[in-house]
Amino acid sequence: MPARSPILSPADMAEKDINKERLELALEAAGLDLWENDLLTGEVICKSNKIFFELGYSEEDISSSMDSIFAIVHPDDIPLIKAAINDHLTGVTAQYRSEFRVRAKRGTWVWYANYGKIMDRDNDGQGQRFIGVTFNIDDRKRQEELLAARETEWRTLVENSPNTIVRYDSDCRRIYVNPAICAISEGGKAALLGKKPSEYPGGANFIAYETKIRQVFATGDDAEFELNTTGSSGKEYCSHIRLTAERDLYGEIVSVMGVGHDITELNSQRLKIREIAFYDPLTGLPNRRLLIDRLQHALAAGARNGLQSALIIIDLDNFKTLNDTLGHDIGDLLLQQVAQRLTACVRQGDTVARMGGDEFVIILENLSDKTQEAAFQVETIGEKVLSTLNQPYQLAHHSRHSTPSIGVVIFSGNQLTIEELMKRADIAMYSAKKSGRNAIRFFDLDMQTAVEHRSSLEESMKQALPLQQFVLFYQAQVDNAGVIVGAEVLLRWQHPIHGMTLPEAFIPVAEETGLIVAIGLWVLESVCHQLKVWEQEPGKDHLHVAVNVSARQFQQANFVGQIIDVLEATEVNPARITLELTESMVLANIPEAISKMQALKQRGIKFAMDDFGTGHSSLSSLQKLPLDQLKIDQSFIHDIAENHDGVVIVQTIIAMANKLGMEVIAEGVETKAQKDFLIQQHCLNFQGYLFGQPMPVNEFEQALKYWATPSDESLPV
Repeated sequence: MPARSPILSPADMAEKDINKERLELALEAAGLDLWENDLLTGEVICKSNKIFFELGYSEEDISSSMDSIFAIVHPDDIPLIKAAINDHLTGVTAQYRSEFRVRAKRGTWVWYANYGKIMDRDNDGQGQRFIGVTFNIDDRKRQEELLAARETEWRTLVENSPNTIVRYDSDCRRIYVNPAICAISEGGKAALLGKKPSEYPGGANFIAYETKIRQVFATGDDAEFELNTTGSSGKEYCSHIRLTAERDLYGEIVSVMGVGHDITELNSQRLKIREIAFYDPLTGLPNRRLLIDRLQHALAAGARNGLQSALIIIDLDNFKTLNDTLGHDIGDLLLQQVAQRLTACVRQGDTVARMGGDEFVIILENLSDKTQEAAFQVETIGEKVLSTLNQPYQLAHHSRHSTPSIGVVIFSGNQLTIEELMKRADIAMYSAKKSGRNAIRFFDLDMQTAVEHRSSLEESMKQALPLQQFVLFYQAQVDNAGVIVGAEVLLRWQHPIHGMTLPEAFIPVAEETGLIVAIGLWVLESVCHQLKVWEQEPGKDHLHVAVNVSARQFQQANFVGQIIDVLEATEVNPARITLELTESMVLANIPEAISKMQALKQRGIKFAMDDFGTGHSSLSSLQKLPLDQLKIDQSFIHDIAENHDGVVIVQTIIAMANKLGMEVIAEGVETKAQKDFLIQQHCLNFQGYLFGQPMPVNEFEQALKYWATPSDESLPV
């Protein structure tokens, strides 16, 4: 007889109703609908009315059969639901779970989930009652779909990005690499994953990069890094990498993402810009800007370590001549070869730079802390440079020699400014040039004093002409009868501080600076005006005046035109003017000298060869030159009575001049014995202290009364 159901008391019934109400409230609060299926009949004993209502269905729209419920479930999801139920019924899963779409009455699909469990089984283990809950998961599924779409989009971007993208774990091992980095890495993905940058590809550059990754893990701050690497093809790459910390939901850093942008071309352009800014395009050496930077570094290093350094300036001798005669292309070849030779002469770490033109600079660092030893080290390198640069150069089809003038200054610490160092090295270099070129000179303070004096002299000289500080002195020239036939005009400078200054103190500076051109024209103009005055005065109208011409003035392309302009402006008789030239000036370019001299001789001007015998004139060159007079240099006259060689030279000069039909005048005649000897040798014109010192024009004119009649007496001085 079947067991009878227990009879519940009213109290038990009330408690059961309360529990049922609590359950319904809890289910409603949780958004759950309770359902129960009779597995034997297929009837839905308790269906999810709340869900059907929110889908827009009424209670009458849905029957209690499973078939009617499956009719509104998405067809693609029904097999999945049945498979999940079967797995649970057969004991494969402890709980039934499924997610599926249900069609709302308006036609849209809404996602739901079922969680259930077999509550009653028969003696054979077959399920009889199936109970569970249904709840809306549409928002979650939409979010998952959105996230999946975004994930797909992100992966598409990452996988197809030209940028390299790598994710690193906390040990700096790669846990993700995109195709872009695999494509350029030898070994591809297999070689990259699971490896640290320091392990693969390794090297100092990647060790530094790994340190930067660890820094991001430690601080959480983004970082940037420029990574230079060699790809699988051997091509050099430069990548700008941005490192970003990735955090979990709790804000903890779980990985670091590195995104690299290829800046190889940009970096190449940057290097080219740097080369243009800091390197000489012809030689590839550092230019002045980079040289100054290196010099600042040397000064700072010397201040720290106490070691000496040296600045060496090298100027190529007569480079302009080579450039002008063979062309700039050949000159450029020489500069390039000089740069190569200088680089080979110095130690690694020293600097060779080109300042511009034919000037190079070397910076030697980390010399001895003792000045004498440092000087010896520099001299050794300097002699090596001198010897190397003296070797022949093959310039295209031309074989040429070139020599340098080298100036050196030794320094330590920040005692001197860069400007002062450059100035001192330059002073030493010019000292080497003045010594005859192809030499090395070390700077000393006496050099600086001389340069400062020269600089001051140059500035003062620029004002001398406009301030009328130059004065002309005249020294008499007499014939063998003692008659004054003319004078040589000599320049003096009435300096406002130093007083009357002789030409040897300022003419060399005037030559170097080019001021001599304007001064020379002023001298000629003044002489022409004076001759014009003397033309109107008896006893003076026969005088001629000798005017010295400087090499710089004679080399001017418009030299002839300048002289003619002065003659025409003053209307002076050109025959009363003799222009004195030196041997070196004329022999530098004989055809050009002849052309200029002949052009002026056609106007009536005469020419004299000054200081004859001190140069290298030959009889053949003298024959070509349209000279009127030779002046025997006073060095041969001074000790003519005791010096046999001097006698022979004077006799030779006089004989040569007479043979060529030229006058001879001896300068520096100070004694009657010298004059008598010269007359015996048929030299009939004289100039020297025996006849009077150089004097201002007013004194020269006053002294003319002594010249009225022939006399052996010397003139008043």
